Amino acid sequence: MARAFVAIRPPDAVCDALEALALRLDEGRPTRWENLHLTLAFLGEAPAGAMEDVALELEAIEAEAPEIVFEGVGVFGGREPRSAHARIRPDPALSALAKAVRRAARRGGMELPAERFTPHVTVARFGARDPAGEGLARWLEREKGFRADPFRPAAFGLWRSELRAGGPLYTEMMRLPLL
Repeated sequence: MARAFVAIRPPDAVCDALEALALRLDEGRPTRWENLHLTLAFLGEAPAGAMEDVALELEAIEAEAPEIVFEGVGVFGGREPRSAHARIRPDPALSALAKAVRRAARRGGMELPAERFTPHVTVARFGARDPAGEGLARWLEREKGFRADPFRPAAFGLWRSELRAGGPLYTEMMRLPLL
């Protein structure tokens, strides 16, 4: 079984800015630099054979490279935040790419839940051992104008996620070009 997702990896300079943003939070568990990404679809656990079918379907995608523009910060989880993120301005090409990826995954045999695509890059996670506190509200206010260099990705990728005690390890299994 493989735990997998499809994502766009930001350029190194953007990852530097996102890492700095995470370190200014001082709460939760910051996302490691090498793990920063914009998820297009979370595929979950799947047998290797299913991943091969999904990979074949992903290869057929011909999509325009979206413009990725960062606009502020946010959290998921409401009263008990689970994560903090850098928000990404909605872009028709980005939404179309996410839809194409989800359709390809379904054609490849994956059962994905219906969910709204909210473009973002997670910069920190919270949990019982690393809860969000008063510093989160101050960070949200202080960083509401966060910006990073906009970019147009040349590719998106199929990634594997291995959960480990020291945090997840993400490995790109396949890189797919964008137009």
